[in-house]
Amino acid sequence: MKTTIKTNLEIISMIVLILAVLCRSNVSAVQKSENITKSVPGWSSEKEFQQLQEFSLEDDSLKAGLLKAQNLAQQGKKEEASKIYTDLMEIYLHEKEPVKGWLMLNMKRSPTGEEEAIQSLDQLGKLYQKNSAIIFWRMFLEAEHAQNEAAMKDVDYLIRLQPDSAVNWVAKGQIHAEMKQFEEASKAFDKATKLDPKRPDVWGMKAGTLAKLGKYDEALLSANKGIELMPASFVGIYNRACVYSLKGDKANALADLKKAIELNPSIKRHAQTDEDFKSLWDDEDFKNTTK
Repeated sequence: MKTTIKTNLEIISMIVLILAVLCRSNVSAVQKSENITKSVPGWSSEKEFQQLQEFSLEDDSLKAGLLKAQNLAQQGKKEEASKIYTDLMEIYLHEKEPVKGWLMLNMKRSPTGEEEAIQSLDQLGKLYQKNSAIIFWRMFLEAEHAQNEAAMKDVDYLIRLQPDSAVNWVAKGQIHAEMKQFEEASKAFDKATKLDPKRPDVWGMKAGTLAKLGKYDEALLSANKGIELMPASFVGIYNRACVYSLKGDKANALADLKKAIELNPSIKRHAQTDEDFKSLWDDEDFKNTTK
């Protein structure tokens, strides 16, 4: 079971928005086909623009500024739009939206897009040293680009600034998981679930790391909590099937796998090569379930 299957819902939206522009995604194979949106220069999609118009922000000035910048971007007025984004960065030091908009507007579509984005954020951070959102996006792109040590340094800095941000702890857990530091990842996800206990995806991430540590009963408790919060999520049910499989409980593993496939038939292709089901790969019941 890959931790990325249970990616935090907010992080998924970030991946969609930024990496659609960079023409690259590291979302799991299960989610990729459902989450990547069609992008246009300066903005990801008309649908997204409409969603932002309906998006509720606590500060109307921030919302107005974002909408104005995006309108300018759609008109091809890149410099004017960029200026609005950077003005918003000076005022809203912890808001991710202005930095996200600036990235979407200025990043290039190329194989080295992420490297250039990280360099650009380095420069941007020097200009706006108090803006934590710039550090967040740099951390995010560093993690996507497998620069895990740099990403860890940035996320630790963010946690010192915002120790009660569940998103920061989720990111820390995901980076630890990518580094196969599952004990540390589990602790980070545990902290995240305490700060925000109503996010089913994070309970799933916690279950994944507990399973990697061989703590299957604890992993099932965590997976069940996530499913309780979002019963119709094929991801949560699939991941619980993985835990059952690792535990050696074939009956429950196949029962959950069937439920997940009913909710999303494409998941069967993923299961066929998922290492968590390796003990069942030659099993006829498993083959019939995933054929």
